[in-house]
Amino acid sequence: MPCHFSLSEASIERLRKFLLPLELAEAELRAKPAAAVMILLREGGQGLEVLLGERRKREGDPWSGQVGLPGGRHHEEDGTLLSTAIRETREEVGIDLNGCAEVLGHMAPRAPGNKPELLVVPFVAIATVPLEASPGPEMTSVFWTPLTALPATQGKTLVPTILGELYVPSYTFGEWLIWGFTYRVLEELLVFVGLSA
Repeated sequence: MPCHFSLSEASIERLRKFLLPLELAEAELRAKPAAAVMILLREGGQGLEVLLGERRKREGDPWSGQVGLPGGRHHEEDGTLLSTAIRETREEVGIDLNGCAEVLGHMAPRAPGNKPELLVVPFVAIATVPLEASPGPEMTSVFWTPLTALPATQGKTLVPTILGELYVPSYTFGEWLIWGFTYRVLEELLVFVGLSA
């Protein structure tokens, strides 16, 4: 089912040009321990919105309490990394992407600062039907954030990290602070869709 969104069509076409083909992601599986996240976009009142969630505070979770994209480690039974991203989206935000979204491609894999041995592939999908999210067991809340709202909130914030308290680049949306891996992915996404230089 093709998606025809008037407001964001130009952004989506621009995004497609920057994204890598899905087949490339699977080569990463053999390189080092792999994980995947899903950048799920939908058309909102202010243009494209991205789905984010606040993770539950859990002992031993390096992203405990942080705002992030749905995602997680690759399991052998997933088969592909894309399947990992789809499974994690279903588990963490209650959305089954099959038949509801078109996966456009993926961004370059990258390692989180607090887990440099892990390679994470960010996939990008656009909703083709209206979607509502609900937090799974690993999330305390989920929310849609207009991409246009993020650049104006860009700044530096003092946060606790594995290296102690550091000032880190961040975005703010309502009560939520977006920093670290998710910040870096969104910063690149904003460039891809033409909202940032």
